[in-house]
Amino acid sequence: MLILDDKDFIAKGNERACYLHPDDKNKTVKVTYVGNKRQISKQSQKEISYYKQLQKRGIKNWKHLPQYFGEVKTNKGDGFVLELIRDYTGEVSKSFAYYLKENGAKAYEKELEVYKQYFLDNCIIFNYGMMPKNILLRKNSQTDFDLVLIDGLGDVSHFTLPNKIPYFARRRISRRWDKFVNKYLKSK
Repeated sequence: MLILDDKDFIAKGNERACYLHPDDKNKTVKVTYVGNKRQISKQSQKEISYYKQLQKRGIKNWKHLPQYFGEVKTNKGDGFVLELIRDYTGEVSKSFAYYLKENGAKAYEKELEVYKQYFLDNCIIFNYGMMPKNILLRKNSQTDFDLVLIDGLGDVSHFTLPNKIPYFARRRISRRWDKFVNKYLKSK
């Protein structure tokens, strides 16, 4: 069992919190914190299942997703281990929402196009939870950045069979991408 210390808290979303892995500063542990839940949430189950599908498919390029390292039991409940996204300086990467507020979407047109193409090329489905606060901007250098999806991976719709057929998966990705752009980037 991993013992997670409050001093290692990184961030939290609506129902999950992330902690620095106690044995590896390059990994994070994501656990459910809503109410007194000590087990993996449905959101986490879907995310874990999708990570396992990606591993089974043999995805080698994790440039825009944190790499998945498996499930774990902790003193704060069941969780799973992911790569901790850090800038070239060693700092934990900040949210894309932070940078959008600072610089606007126009400053990241190239990164957004590469990001979109990554999902299309690899037929990786993201859900409607993809929003700027669930994306990190990793600084590889002063001028080279990657967008990394840390929450909202996988599909929450009930009918997911089309996701297994590249043509239909890409159509779904394109539709969701357009909604993401219209909702979060058009006015920036």
